[in-house]
Amino acid sequence: MNKVFLATAILTSTICGVFAQKQVSILQVPGVNEYCNINTNGASVLPSGRFITPAGKTLRITHDPFGLSISPDGKKAVTLHNGVITIIDLATMDAVRVPSYDKTIKSPLSNGSFLGVAFSPDSKTLYLSGGDNGAVIIYDAERFKKIDSLSLNGKVGNKDYDDSFTSDLLLNAENNELLVLDRGNFRLVRIDLTTKKITASIDAGRQPFGLALSPDKKTAFVANVGMYAYPLIKGATPQNADSIMISRHPYGDNTKESREGTEIEGRKIPGVGDPLSPEAMSVFTIDLATNKVVDKFKTGHQIGQMLEDAEVTGGASPNSIAVGSSYAYVTNATNDNITVIDYKNHKLLGDIPIRVNSRIDKFRGLLPFGISLSKDEKTLYVALLGFNAVAVIDIATRTTKGLIPTGWGTSRVKLSADEKEMYITSCRGYGAGPNGGSGFVAPPQGTYIGDIQLGTFQKVAMPDGARLAAYTQQVINNTFVSKSVATDTKNPLPVLPGASPTPIKYIVYITKENRTYDEVFGQLKNARGDSTLARFGINCEYTLPDALRVKFPGLKVSPNHIKAAQQFAFSDNYYCDSDASIHGHHWMMGVIPNEWVEANSNVSKTAKLFSNAPGRRFPGSTGSMDPEDYAETGGLWEALERKHVDFYNFGEANETAHVRETWEDTNTGAAHLVMVPMQRALFTRTSHNYAGFNTNIPDQFRVEQFKSEFTKMWITGKKKMPSLITMQVPNDHGADLRPKDGYPYRQSYMADNDLAVGRILDFLSHTKYWKNMLVIITEDDPQGGVDHVDAHRSILMLAGPYVKKGYVSHTHANFGSILKTIYNVLGVPYVNQYDVTASLLQDFFTDKPDYTPYTFDKSDTRVFDTKKAMARYSKNTNWRKIKKSVEMDDEDREREDHYKQKGKKTSGTIVN
Repeated sequence: MNKVFLATAILTSTICGVFAQKQVSILQVPGVNEYCNINTNGASVLPSGRFITPAGKTLRITHDPFGLSISPDGKKAVTLHNGVITIIDLATMDAVRVPSYDKTIKSPLSNGSFLGVAFSPDSKTLYLSGGDNGAVIIYDAERFKKIDSLSLNGKVGNKDYDDSFTSDLLLNAENNELLVLDRGNFRLVRIDLTTKKITASIDAGRQPFGLALSPDKKTAFVANVGMYAYPLIKGATPQNADSIMISRHPYGDNTKESREGTEIEGRKIPGVGDPLSPEAMSVFTIDLATNKVVDKFKTGHQIGQMLEDAEVTGGASPNSIAVGSSYAYVTNATNDNITVIDYKNHKLLGDIPIRVNSRIDKFRGLLPFGISLSKDEKTLYVALLGFNAVAVIDIATRTTKGLIPTGWGTSRVKLSADEKEMYITSCRGYGAGPNGGSGFVAPPQGTYIGDIQLGTFQKVAMPDGARLAAYTQQVINNTFVSKSVATDTKNPLPVLPGASPTPIKYIVYITKENRTYDEVFGQLKNARGDSTLARFGINCEYTLPDALRVKFPGLKVSPNHIKAAQQFAFSDNYYCDSDASIHGHHWMMGVIPNEWVEANSNVSKTAKLFSNAPGRRFPGSTGSMDPEDYAETGGLWEALERKHVDFYNFGEANETAHVRETWEDTNTGAAHLVMVPMQRALFTRTSHNYAGFNTNIPDQFRVEQFKSEFTKMWITGKKKMPSLITMQVPNDHGADLRPKDGYPYRQSYMADNDLAVGRILDFLSHTKYWKNMLVIITEDDPQGGVDHVDAHRSILMLAGPYVKKGYVSHTHANFGSILKTIYNVLGVPYVNQYDVTASLLQDFFTDKPDYTPYTFDKSDTRVFDTKKAMARYSKNTNWRKIKKSVEMDDEDREREDHYKQKGKKTSGTIVN
């Protein structure tokens, strides 16, 4: 017994265990010391630091292939993207893109497309989701010609449907009919292909997303990913909409107010109801003989359920379905599991957990999406959107037999008729690679991050046991490595949450918008930059067109970014996991974008707020997290709340899909008409006097809001500063030129943002909290810029007394690394697999503090004049007062904009 005890005592602890030992094993990404790189003949390094080594034969195709169909003759595959299809010869792996880049082949999809694609029995005709136009497009795949368009709008029985939005579809060849989901009107539509008429309209749940048919063709299955049917403010009309809006989200999610309604700013606010409603995140089964809904199954883990010590806060997000003779299998993205439905006996048979490795199985992050069932109904093949793999599941034992390596963001998997091959699509393939710099040649699809980043189609021979075992190990090796480290480190960043004491007690987490590394830091020495792309640097007039160089000698766009980076520390190997703001604000707050966020953010869509189609009031996804997006047990906010760690938010998460953003909306930067809940943990900890994303409002205005509230609450007030502050200063995003408002050039927005960053650092470093503070500054995404290493490479700066001075980190970093830093310092357990496996950024820190405060530099008034920008608010900047600041206390130590600038010497050069 003593020997057993002794042996146990010297073993390394588990990730979130008790740290009595001197050594623990931590996980990090395999690319911890690598820069992003695409190598189609070897291992590619992703922005996350994970590797990509797709199995089989791989073809690079247009980004975000969310629809996939294999022709009945087994000769072709077609992938569906937004407004694009790719027709692939499976024997040769040659492909035709529709539309072609040379425009000789036109697209039949005028309003985008969403999820649905099917072949006719003769393998010659395609049925395509028309997405926003509410139609099914019939297309000749051999002659590349549109044949017809079948609208979902019109009268069915006694009800007239309008504003339809075509989602997934399938062909029931035996009846010569199409089954089509309409996410606008929350229904399943049946279309007779002989008469081309709608024969039935059957109410489904909210945001119907996935569609399947039983082998006997008698039962249809609809997976609903929507949580609520979002209402308007009571009494809202097109005429009074502007005057009736409220300045913020009306309630926290799953509260009495959100269920029953409330009153905000004198407005009557309807509730959204119960998140456990049968229509919310469910699977409907429909009897096609009677056109009646037979069952409404709530799959996966349910909101309010306790998993170990955490409450389930997000719905299961059931999204895709595979159906056998007796059982249906549903992928629950949020739960990393598959629900088994005995649909003939109308009952749930439990869940199959997808397990990939004991080191990380307790954390979420696989995001099961597409699913296929073998003919013998013994094996499931599941596309893991978050894990870059296909999981092979043995149904009888409910175990994961193995993993098959894929591209980045696996979306769909299909089997050949003889099951000797599988076909796999991935959203982002090998990643983006560079989109500018010396020697870069723009590809035909363009240079915007969302375009340059191609998806992949794989053809993989069905692996035997030995091959599957090798594939499985490859996937794990691509995802993380283990390292033994000491817990009794003097480094201020503990190796695991709470593993060692740290002098850092306060963290300020600042997010900016849309910039890449090179365009701001490309000039910095001892770092991997391209100065020719540094259009937002200092003395950067050389990046201007020849005619403007004389006008702007010594141009300084971002003096404070450069100064702070050189005074403190920055990374030249940091990447946003995101392509755009929608993804970015999820990632950076600890929520991995699920299949709904990914697919919905990559489809053309039109909001119709006063439509009778409930799905049209909420067609968008934004930088805020909507209830459809929530992770199983939440993200950063919920993790902090569970551990009773105080936090407060300035500007994050106050932006729904259709908010108004005018210069007068200064309380929060937004005005809301559609009522969408905010995360419950965040709702009571968010400032209602700070402007979030709204480029009509100067970042200087935000600084004044922040300083005023900070001073009132935590300097002159009785409360102590919370352990974490999150804040947004977004104007480096850029917007249209507004000379009268002080923004005569594109660089004006960056200069505004730069001054704000400098002023915030100046203010914080002169407070009594500075001696125990860490400031983290980053971007939510890199979509506005160019970079010679990778289009995802972006800005990461750390500042504070315990940050090394004048330091450049070359450690591969991403949002997971930032979150790991926050969790480790504040002693909060990790939430998802990206936190657990992220790089540990100890190289940024020193145990020898330097308390020297930061002093901001004023902006170059030729580019940005604060007096002009603040004039409309009847405010002027008193630099004398600002420079005095607070006395140090000794107490307690986004594509269109990208292409507008195409063809200039550098994208975004100063133009009149």
